[in-house]
Amino acid sequence: MTSHMEYFRQQVYLCVAQIPAGKVASYGQIARLAGFPRHARHVSKALGAADKSLQLPWQRVIGANGRIAFKADSDHYARQAALLKKEGVKIINGKINMQQFAWQYVKDKQSDFRPEEFFK
Repeated sequence: MTSHMEYFRQQVYLCVAQIPAGKVASYGQIARLAGFPRHARHVSKALGAADKSLQLPWQRVIGANGRIAFKADSDHYARQAALLKKEGVKIINGKINMQQFAWQYVKDKQSDFRPEEFFK
């Protein structure tokens, strides 16, 4: 039987895995898509607990204000910024233009994404 926290994490991982390169989503957006509105802070904890073998694009999840959540002088910030820049996401004065780079999830979109394959 899956615990509530494990179920939450799985839903978060499924959502994050779908964010395309060159796009970003906020912690709150992921929480809502996962079915847990108002649980944005838990999204960051779930990502931190993710098994590295899932290869989640964690770097694509940022704050609703368009900023990377890590302290600007930290190694984590530098790594996330570098990964985003490599994907073509521009960070100007520590901020990402959400109008340009925000991921617009389309529920009806046909995709090759298969949740049952993701967790094998």
